[in-house]
Amino acid sequence: MNIRKITPVLIVERIEPVIPFWLKLGAAATVEVPDGTAADGRLGFVILTMGGVEVMYQTAASVKDDLVRAASEKDVFRGDPQQTTLFIEVLRLDEVESNLAGERLVMPRRKTFYGSTELAYADPAGHIIVFAQHA
Repeated sequence: MNIRKITPVLIVERIEPVIPFWLKLGAAATVEVPDGTAADGRLGFVILTMGGVEVMYQTAASVKDDLVRAASEKDVFRGDPQQTTLFIEVLRLDEVESNLAGERLVMPRRKTFYGSTELAYADPAGHIIVFAQHA
């Protein structure tokens, strides 16, 4: 077996509020899919890419319309927003702090017993993004 890539899909009520958070980190929205269940043109799915790394967001409504409809076991897809924690290794925490100034810092810098310096932000949907710089 050869796994080529693993990409998290974070479930949210609305996608639009999280896009600026990732743009501050240098991400680009490479795929935007309208929510077919919404009459107001809001997004149902987005792929945000930074170099070779990507994160996806999908609305709860889109999950219910897409994945739950196609699933053989519909009850396993909760289809509601769920808090996720992402752990991201970076070269410079100073750059992260500068880019995310004004965003919700939920864990100030700390040194870990394994030699990492870490801090964490909550994205506008409530997911926790931990950034780590190794010595």
